[in-house]
Amino acid sequence: MEDEKKGLPEDTSRGEETGLAHHAKAGVPVSRRELVLADPERLTLADKVMIEGLEVFANHGVYAAERELGQKFVVSAVLYTSLRAAGESDYLGKSVDYGEICHVIDQFMREHTFKLIEAAAEAVAAELLDRYPQLFGVKLTIKKPWAPIGLPLASAGVEIIRTR
Repeated sequence: MEDEKKGLPEDTSRGEETGLAHHAKAGVPVSRRELVLADPERLTLADKVMIEGLEVFANHGVYAAERELGQKFVVSAVLYTSLRAAGESDYLGKSVDYGEICHVIDQFMREHTFKLIEAAAEAVAAELLDRYPQLFGVKLTIKKPWAPIGLPLASAGVEIIRTR
């Protein structure tokens, strides 16, 4: 692993990555951030901010009654980013504010209506990646504990991973 990082800067500040040069012939990335962005499997090496079990009451569902009456959704998110600067400075402005992100998810899900939770997950992930440029990617889980299945179950749900 250490050999893979030789000659690469530790990280780039926000916006700096667009001005960095690429080694055109080899296609070699010039920052660790670009390594993560170029290969979704490398997200496992990124720092993570985790949100688990956020309860949102919203109007999504295939059936008209679900969209009219609304129901509970349980959202969990893993936000892939660099936490080094926040950890070293002890300053929230250098991190992603998970409290703020919880409110963004809640408001977005309440203000929009989707038939499928797959579509809701896709839209929430896109909103987070749009709104927070410091995110490399997002793993989003949306569970529907009151899914109209007609059988007892804890929940039905989806999980997606989206990167820039």
